Amino acid sequence: MVNKKISKVLGPILGVMGFMLAIGVLESPVLAADNVQVTSTYFDSTTSAETYKDYSINVNKSVIQNGLKITLEKALATKHKLNAVIKVESTQPFDQTKNDNSIVQLLYGENHFGGQGMSSNYIDDKTLLITIDQDNNEEDFPENGDLRLDVVFPNYKVNIGMDVSVDFSESFKKTIEKDISTKISGSDCTLNKLESDVLGTVVTYKEPPKDHEDRYMDSSMILKVGDKMYKLRSSGSSSDSQGIKGTYESKAATYDILKDQKDISIIPLACDITWDEFRKSHENNNTKEYESKETINNVRYSKSFDFSDGSKGEISNIERNDNSVKVYCKGTSEKASLLMASSMSIYYQFVEGQTNYTDYDSDKYMSFYKDPNDALGYIVEFNDVKKDKALELIFRENIEQIDRYNIGNEIQVSK
Repeated sequence: MVNKKISKVLGPILGVMGFMLAIGVLESPVLAADNVQVTSTYFDSTTSAETYKDYSINVNKSVIQNGLKITLEKALATKHKLNAVIKVESTQPFDQTKNDNSIVQLLYGENHFGGQGMSSNYIDDKTLLITIDQDNNEEDFPENGDLRLDVVFPNYKVNIGMDVSVDFSESFKKTIEKDISTKISGSDCTLNKLESDVLGTVVTYKEPPKDHEDRYMDSSMILKVGDKMYKLRSSGSSSDSQGIKGTYESKAATYDILKDQKDISIIPLACDITWDEFRKSHENNNTKEYESKETINNVRYSKSFDFSDGSKGEISNIERNDNSVKVYCKGTSEKASLLMASSMSIYYQFVEGQTNYTDYDSDKYMSFYKDPNDALGYIVEFNDVKKDKALELIFRENIEQIDRYNIGNEIQVSK
């Protein structure tokens, strides 16, 4: 089983309970005596990749207690998002077959009414890396202030807290905001605003109230920036008697990608599959398996894809150079081609008996664009891929029902 846990809960709950993390227990008894050691360094740092620049502040503040060393490695905030990376190191190997409900809580600013998500990966048998992401769409995070981290591991008798003074003014400067105020053609959904910062791009929308079971579950959007495109995935919503407010988000389309572009637009990709239909179709685990898979350049994939209307799609080639993968795909129509390109993702293959698993974040490093040598073709590019890892390439299963999708009119955001 892949050792990756992802959770998302509302901010008010977090304020009381913190964040519940499934973490293995040590194979040896916990040390009886506390040995607390705090070291901290604080400096601003940025590192570059091909298309992604990290504006995180390197904190590197640690506390050691009962055989565990907890380090707040780095943090980053924008007006509405907060990200932090925490490393947990043990003197003994973790027993990953056992679980312990623990608390990891991050607090910054006065208001805590957004959502919080967390992922965890075992780097090796003694090291756990935790990433926390917070959203605060109703209020702004402060540019500077005190960041508080609390960690409780009951089985280890670990209960620590640390405060760090942070200054995120550099990342706050790198923001683009555009009012859209445009209704999507053939829909009751209105796009309100586009906001891009160093952690990605968010588009907000509103629509009339609907019952949850009647709401559509796979609508998305495509952000077109010059010649490149980025998938905007639904990232959250709230509703009341007045209607629904929600967001679409791309982690790949950051401020540095948008800042010098004059041609920015949004292509709505509507899907009328409801949550109720989706739930019923998966009640008996009726998921389609594609057995006829091929492998090229250490990437396992299905060469062809069949749509419900009889049209087809195919992958014609996969190139792998250094830390990037390029996938060439096309369908028998522009709609089929665009659905294939926008719904594609990859992950590192899990090896039987493997105890440590590193995840690949397709949302953060994926983009696509038209193939200049094929009128219906697209090239999907994944960056920051570990070149020694075997990969699995997949499509979002729902796109098979091509007649349930509709490509809307392109909405110009900037010229």
